[in-house]
Amino acid sequence: MNVIAIVPARCGSKGFRDKNIAKIEGKTLIEWAIEVAKKSKYIDDIYISTDCKKYEDIGIKAGAKSIGLRPSYLASDTAKTSDVVVDLLEKLDKKYDYIVLLQPTSPIRKPKDIDYMIENIGNFDAMVTVSKVDEPHPYKMKIIENGVLKPFIKNSSSELPRQVLPEVYKLTGAIYLVRYDSFLKEKTFLPKKTKPYVCDNWNINIDSIDDYLLLKAKLDYYKKSMKELLDV
Repeated sequence: MNVIAIVPARCGSKGFRDKNIAKIEGKTLIEWAIEVAKKSKYIDDIYISTDCKKYEDIGIKAGAKSIGLRPSYLASDTAKTSDVVVDLLEKLDKKYDYIVLLQPTSPIRKPKDIDYMIENIGNFDAMVTVSKVDEPHPYKMKIIENGVLKPFIKNSSSELPRQVLPEVYKLTGAIYLVRYDSFLKEKTFLPKKTKPYVCDNWNINIDSIDDYLLLKAKLDYYKKSMKELLDV
């Protein structure tokens, strides 16, 4: 079994500048992602995909490989991660059985999570990390149309008791595992046969400075270190 891990790290970020190299306990988010990948029992190769020499240097120093910087059309705000990964894979001579995508901005994951997913993907084409959503539940969310407040989901009610609402889940962004052939065929990390891996609510997707500060505050409040939390 051959497994490749890919750490995507575009340097352009408007909301939180250079969020991919924001530091937690002296290490950038890129470094933490690579650190987890290196501890997996199954990952053979780790690649960083970036449009920034500084990020590339950080990734290589941490133990990742690089095929060079991304072309400019894959470094825009609208570039899809799936297209970035297709471009990388097409430039490699080696084929793999599985692809593991590790986004630096979703740093809470453990090597044993990656290994468990690889061992338990079964007959599915992909397996991704999700966490349960309690509030706000989608049934309680609203949209505004022509100045009028309406349900986000048609025929839903925000007055239903929490106990009768259906359980819903969100992608954590921490780990995407997909079969190599399925990914190249469907060009997505969420093919039709995707299995969920339910994680706890420690998973924080760092998209803003507030998300970053929240993670640091939680680590401080619960007196946890990243090494302890990630088992690295």
